[in-house]
Amino acid sequence: MIVSSLFVLLIPLAMGVFLYAKVEQSLEQSTIRSNAALLEQLKLSLDNKLTEVDNLMRQVAFDPKMDYMLKIPVRSSDTDKYQFVEFMRDKLGKYRNLTSNFIFDYYVYFAASDTIVRPDLLTDSQKFYSIYYAFKDMPYEQWRKLLEQEHKMSYLPVATLSMEQTEKKVITYIQSLPIHSQSEHLGSIVILIDVDYVKALFAQLESASHSAVYIIDDAGNTIMSNSEQPFPSDLLGRLQEEQEPFDYRLMGVDQVVSVTPSQKAGWKYVSIMPSNVFMQQVNQIQHWSLGLFILCLVAGLTAVSIGVHRTYKPLQKTVRAIMNGKEMIKRPLSNEYEFIRQTIEGSIHEEQHLRSTLKQQIPFIRANYLTRLLNGHMDVNVSAGSEESLRFMDLKFTSDQFAVILVKIEDMLPITGEDEQQWAHARFIVSNIGIDLMGIYHQGFAVELDRDRLALLLNLTESRETLAESDIREIAQSLYSLLSERFRIGVTLAVSSIHKGSKAIRDAYPEALAALEYRLTMGKHAIIHFQDIADAKQHYYYPLEVEIQLINFVRSGDIDNVGKLLDKIYSMNFDSSHITPELGRCLFFNVTSTFLKIVNATNTSQSEVLGADFDPIKAVFSYPTADGMQQKTKELYETLTRSLSAERSDHSTQLLQEIIELVHRKLGDSNLGLALVAERFQMTPPYISTFFKKNQGQNLVDYITHKRVEQAKRLMATKELTIAQIAQTVGYNNDVVFIRAFKKIEGITPGKFRETMISDRTGSSA
Repeated sequence: MIVSSLFVLLIPLAMGVFLYAKVEQSLEQSTIRSNAALLEQLKLSLDNKLTEVDNLMRQVAFDPKMDYMLKIPVRSSDTDKYQFVEFMRDKLGKYRNLTSNFIFDYYVYFAASDTIVRPDLLTDSQKFYSIYYAFKDMPYEQWRKLLEQEHKMSYLPVATLSMEQTEKKVITYIQSLPIHSQSEHLGSIVILIDVDYVKALFAQLESASHSAVYIIDDAGNTIMSNSEQPFPSDLLGRLQEEQEPFDYRLMGVDQVVSVTPSQKAGWKYVSIMPSNVFMQQVNQIQHWSLGLFILCLVAGLTAVSIGVHRTYKPLQKTVRAIMNGKEMIKRPLSNEYEFIRQTIEGSIHEEQHLRSTLKQQIPFIRANYLTRLLNGHMDVNVSAGSEESLRFMDLKFTSDQFAVILVKIEDMLPITGEDEQQWAHARFIVSNIGIDLMGIYHQGFAVELDRDRLALLLNLTESRETLAESDIREIAQSLYSLLSERFRIGVTLAVSSIHKGSKAIRDAYPEALAALEYRLTMGKHAIIHFQDIADAKQHYYYPLEVEIQLINFVRSGDIDNVGKLLDKIYSMNFDSSHITPELGRCLFFNVTSTFLKIVNATNTSQSEVLGADFDPIKAVFSYPTADGMQQKTKELYETLTRSLSAERSDHSTQLLQEIIELVHRKLGDSNLGLALVAERFQMTPPYISTFFKKNQGQNLVDYITHKRVEQAKRLMATKELTIAQIAQTVGYNNDVVFIRAFKKIEGITPGKFRETMISDRTGSSA
């Protein structure tokens, strides 16, 4: 145990040593990379500013008048000299606004006229050098010779510029003019770069790594440096060969040299960083690590010594705790570790048993989850973060598009009664066939909602988004056909529209429920798509005059017309167009309310006619479909009508006699008609017409016409009245109408009839 414990102790110690070595190496590389990155940043910043220099040079060098001004001699006309004034005012002054503080100043030297043009100055070279800009340690002749030499985008090392009692360090950029000529040099453009600006860029690198930074041109000249020490000459050769940071020893001190070449000006940016800058941190870590190593070693040896002596005590306590927890009577084996192993194996076996039990519960957990989605208790989540929880329930959604199909099991053959096993068998058939049909192109899940109702959750595939609507209709039709034809299970399917997003299921399920409600109006064994019933009319047909007519038919005991009128009301509302289930129930409620009105108005004893404790409203609304409600309503009305018919038979005979007496009495009244009779007896014209025809066998209007013609024939027996007077006497305001009615009944006109009557009478007298 001691050897094992020491071995375990040495593992983290060895890892600590290895980690220290890696940390040291990482610190060194990180510092070198950081220094190289700062150097690269310095290069990018300066290159960006050098672009500004290049742009300024091109603006000046490619000025249209430049070639002409370069050739103007010393002795020239005022007009030519004015060209320099215009160039200074209109061009160089304007370019000043396009430069930053990086460019200290700039001027153009015209050799032929010995003229210096600055944005705010026009003078000759001698005066310009002596008064304004004179390079320290460079006489006028040398400066003048420098301007007349050929230069192609040349940068000169840092030089001190004396100007009016002040000094300024600058980097000089010179370009010979004209640019397009390779043989003649007529002038130069000089741009002075502010060294203080460049030093500000050097400051970050210098403060971070204490590096000496050098800018070296292609010729090996030092353009600028932040160090007082000159650039080591033996490094120039290595700069051409080395691109990666390399070690270098300078003045007995180890250095790390980083080089970044620039294509902009042909410069090389060189950083010389002392190794002790980053090794200082490494040495500090080394001291700390060594101290911690010794401390850990001492503490570890002490812990090992104590632990070895106390190892058996916790082991014994562990065994005792296991025995107490398991309430074991039998003593463990002599090998306590073997006893613990057996205990763990038993625990693993119990865990596996629990997992197996949990796996059996997964379908119920999944069904509960899907039920909560349908009821809107939570939103569907198809993001990557929810895959683990969905996988636990054996669920995986392919998209965020869903639709819901509700299946209502109406009837089963030969399954009948309340056998739960048969109902479960039917639900099993429906769910499996539904899942298989949905799985052809999409993904589906089944949720049992009630004994006779299931929900099929359809998760649509994104690749078939354009065909999703037709796929859903095909799935519903195939499911309906298979269940009814092969398994003899009658169902009603309610299909929602397609929804997308986290709330797709909670939006689709209410639509399916709404569609299933239309089972009331469309009947059982139907496929109802929510989209098809979305435009259902929001009113129903049951006008007041129809209700009055129904009341009159019932009160008169007319069973046939009551049934026909109820069928007409049903047909007008349910056969001609869609009506919402809510309005359908409202219609039957109103029809039933009319039934109760008749019962109350006729003082009919409901218990005697319908039975004790009979509730017509509950009886009608106990049927799930409109067809069933209609049959029950007709049955109630027929029962009530038959009851009233027996009571009202004598009343019908009396009513008919009163109508006939009224017609005979009012025969000469031109207003006599169906409306007047209905108003006199306070009944509707259709009811009076139907009642009279049924009991008299003739329409009321035809009866009135026949009686008027009979009276007219009696009046024609003498010649005291004319045809027009006779027409008014029998109730016709217009003799033409009278003649037409008379001819329709008798077949001849009134005049011909009178002649025939008189002729017959004369012949009989003779």
